[in-house]
Amino acid sequence: MDKDTKMNGCNPESGSSGVIRLDTDLCIIYLDQAAAAMLELPSSSPVGKKIDEVADLANLGNLMHGGISFSDQVILVGKRRIACDFVPIMENDLMVGGVLSLLRLIPDNGSDTDDSLKEILRSTSAFMNFDYDGIIVVDRKGIVVMVNQSFANLLDTTPQAMIGRHVDRAYRNSQPSHLPAVMESGKPDLGIIHYFNGKQVYANRFPLIKDGRVIGCVGKILFMDIREIPLIARQLQAEPESQVHHPAVNRKEIFFKYKYDSNSIVGQSRKIQDLKETLLRVAQKHSNVLLRGESGTGKELFAHAIHAASARHYSPFVKVNCAAIPEHLLESELFGYAEGAFTGAKKGGQIGKFEQAHTGTIFLDEIGDMPLYMQVKILRVLQEKELTNLGSTKQKTVDVRVVAATNRNLEQMVKEGKFREDLYYRLNVVNLTIPALRERKEDVYSLTMNFIEQFNVEFGLSVKDLDSDAWQIFKSYDWPGNIRELRNVVESAFNVVSGPLITSAHLPEQLTQLCPGTNVDFVGIEDFILASLGKKDISQIMDQFENLLLRKAVEFCHGNKQQASKLLGISRQGLYKKLSRQLGGGSDMDTSEM
Repeated sequence: MDKDTKMNGCNPESGSSGVIRLDTDLCIIYLDQAAAAMLELPSSSPVGKKIDEVADLANLGNLMHGGISFSDQVILVGKRRIACDFVPIMENDLMVGGVLSLLRLIPDNGSDTDDSLKEILRSTSAFMNFDYDGIIVVDRKGIVVMVNQSFANLLDTTPQAMIGRHVDRAYRNSQPSHLPAVMESGKPDLGIIHYFNGKQVYANRFPLIKDGRVIGCVGKILFMDIREIPLIARQLQAEPESQVHHPAVNRKEIFFKYKYDSNSIVGQSRKIQDLKETLLRVAQKHSNVLLRGESGTGKELFAHAIHAASARHYSPFVKVNCAAIPEHLLESELFGYAEGAFTGAKKGGQIGKFEQAHTGTIFLDEIGDMPLYMQVKILRVLQEKELTNLGSTKQKTVDVRVVAATNRNLEQMVKEGKFREDLYYRLNVVNLTIPALRERKEDVYSLTMNFIEQFNVEFGLSVKDLDSDAWQIFKSYDWPGNIRELRNVVESAFNVVSGPLITSAHLPEQLTQLCPGTNVDFVGIEDFILASLGKKDISQIMDQFENLLLRKAVEFCHGNKQQASKLLGISRQGLYKKLSRQLGGGSDMDTSEM
C-alpha cells in the first residue's frame, strides 16, 4: 500500500483512521469514534487519562514527550498491536499538545512489513534524546518514519510534511539524501560535512541492522552549521564571568535558535516581495532597524527574519516588550542587577536582556512606550556599547544589534517631547514599514490557507477551503486587526466547523454583519417600485430608487460608508458624490464623514 495513502487515513483494511488529541502532558482531551472503536473503549471513558495509561507506548512515549514526529509505529493495547502516527502541536518552539492517529490493527501473524524497524523504535532511545540535533529515521524503502522539528527547520518545512514520504521527496529542493546509499553499503558515515539549503552541517549517518539485515537508517545532525563550532568556543572563552557567576542562566536559553526566517513571511503581493528583498539586504549589515506598522501586521515576525538572515543568527535573539514590563522593573530587566542591589534581589544578581543578547539581536517591541529616563540609558548603550548593572559601578561592554518596533507616530512624539530626538535618530537608521493587510488584499488567500494548514494539525481536522460566500466576505473586509485578526477568525471558525469547508455561518457575527455579501434583500425596495409604476416618469423613479438604495446600504452598514460602498460595488468617492447629489436634491442623509 502507498505510504501517503496510509497517512491520509484511507486504508481499506481498517476503513478509516482514528484520531486522539493530546495535551502537553499527553493526556487525552478528545478521541473520535473510530479511535474509541480501535481501543475497544467508550469514547468518553479515556478522556482525562494519560495515553500511556491506555496503551503500552514503550520508547514511543519518550519521542512524543520530546515533540518528535513518527509514522506507522506500533503501540500495544492489551494484546492488540495498532500502527499509529504522531505529530506534535508546536507553539513558540514548545510542544503544547499532539495528535495521535491510529491507522490500523496489525495482524497477529506478523505479516505487516518493516516490523523489525517498528520494534527498534519502540525499544531503543540511543539516538533520540538530543534537544538541538536534527534527527531523521527512514525504513528500508527510504520512507521517513521519524523526524524532529530541528531537522525539518533545516529544510524550511515541517515534520508533518516529511513524515510518510520518500526521503528524496521529503527533502524537496535540497540535494538527494545519502541515507539510501548508506543502507545499500551497510556502513556508517561518521563526521561528514553535508550541505542543506546552503548550510554546511556536521552529521552522522548509520544503518540500522537486525539479524544481519539492514532495516533502516538514521541521520543525525551534530551541528546545524559548522561555523557554530569556533563561535561557541569563542563565546565560552569570552564570557566566563557572566556564565560562572550567574548559574541561573540556562545555556540552552542563551544559545536558542530563531523561531522564524524570511520564508515564514507569507504573501505574494508586490509590497511584501519588495519588503522581503529589502529585509534580506538590510539584514546583512549591522545597522539598527526601526519597524513601523499597525498592530497585528507581524512586526515581531519581521524582527526574527532580520536576525535569521544576519551574520548574528548563531547568537541569541532576545525580545523585550517595553509596554508589558512595569516601569519600576524595566531597568533591572534590561540591564540586570548586582547582588544586594535591592530587597529581594537574587543571590549572585541577574544579567539583563542586553547582556543576554550579546553578539546577537535585541528586539525592543513597543519602543514608543519606553519612559524618557530609560531612553537616556538605552541611548548610552547604543552610543558607547557599554552598560552598568543596577546596584553596580562596573561597566560592561556589549555588542548587540537593536531592532525596534512601534505602531505610534514617533515623529509627533519627538515634537511633543515624549520621545528623545537623539534616540529616535539612533534607532531610525533603517526604517521598514510593514503594510496593513487591507493594503495587500491579494495575500489574504495565501495567509488563510496557511492558517488552515496549521489549525488542521492543531485541531486534528481536514478542512480544505472556504466556500465562495466566506471568501467574498474575506475579500470585502478591511481587517483592521490585520494578520492577527485574520488568524483569530480562522481559529474561531475551526471551533465550529463540521465539514471540509468553512462557510459564512462559521464566521464571527461582527464579520458577516459588516460584509453581508451580495445577496441582501433591502426591505421596501420592491414595494417602492410597484407603487411608483404609472405615477412617475422613469427618471424620477431611478433617482428616488437610488436614494432609497443608498439610504438602506448606509443603514445596513451602521453608518460605515466605506463598507456601504463595498456593498454597493462602487468606490467610496463615488458613494460620497451620490450622497452629495441626493442631499442637494432634498435628501436628509448624513454626509458628515465626507
